[in-house]
Amino acid sequence: MFRLFRKKDAKAAGTLAVGCGGGGCNIANRLGRISNVDILTVNTDRKGLIRSRSDRRILLGDGSMDAGCEGDVELGRSLTEDASEMINEHIRRHLNIVLMVGLGGGTGTGSASVIAEMAKRNGSRVITMATLPMSFEAGRRKTAADSLSDLKKVSDILFIADGDRLVELDPALGAREAFSVLDQMMCESFLCMTEMLEGKDGETIFQTIAGRTLTVSFAEGMHPEKVANALAEGKMMRSHAVSRPIIFVRGNIPQDGSEKVISEIIRESAGSEPMFVQGPGGHGMNLTMFIPVDHV
Repeated sequence: MFRLFRKKDAKAAGTLAVGCGGGGCNIANRLGRISNVDILTVNTDRKGLIRSRSDRRILLGDGSMDAGCEGDVELGRSLTEDASEMINEHIRRHLNIVLMVGLGGGTGTGSASVIAEMAKRNGSRVITMATLPMSFEAGRRKTAADSLSDLKKVSDILFIADGDRLVELDPALGAREAFSVLDQMMCESFLCMTEMLEGKDGETIFQTIAGRTLTVSFAEGMHPEKVANALAEGKMMRSHAVSRPIIFVRGNIPQDGSEKVISEIIRESAGSEPMFVQGPGGHGMNLTMFIPVDHV
């Protein structure tokens, strides 16, 4: 049994963000605080959905599952299939379906693959943005690894951020802070990705990264060498790049040879010349790099 909670009517747009399960809904809620993007949340947690900032909310199950699917991926998948007709009504008109999910088992892991399959049948581009559990969640991390291959089969682009890598980059972060930073990173990555895909070169960019697994890194400042090194070292997976990285630029890169300096450092690190995509103007230089990587 399932129910739809609608906060407000939302017009279909180019991109729909879909928060799947508890972790995915947390990311979507944060996204709703910083953007007016169209959002659908799908979960077994009735109370969580009622508090959601999303435009559209679908409750899976009968509303009595306070603990969700408790790591049962197949149950999450089955409950999503039961609600497939209603879910499809919301996703079928969108060019880009961006699924947000915290892997590790249960509602999100099960529902993401089902919704991705539906979106693919509709002819939509499917981008899955997933966070991996940390090492202290050993059982959930193994489940996540097992789920990645399934998600890759039904996603045009699979985007991964690894909490372990984040703590490695900043050992002062506690687990709670790391999860919060990961959620924010996913939101910022979503906004950059959708600006690229909906821009004038969107189809070219999509074809460049279609079929890839991506990770991300961020850097800002005015000194090109420092910014480039931060990009190269700060990626959210250790795997080596397997295709051309894309650097999304907010603000401006100084016209003094800085772009060449950044390109050389990234090429040495990733093995390929980056593609620069100009985003919104502004002061300073803020770069987001999407990096196609080997399998996890």
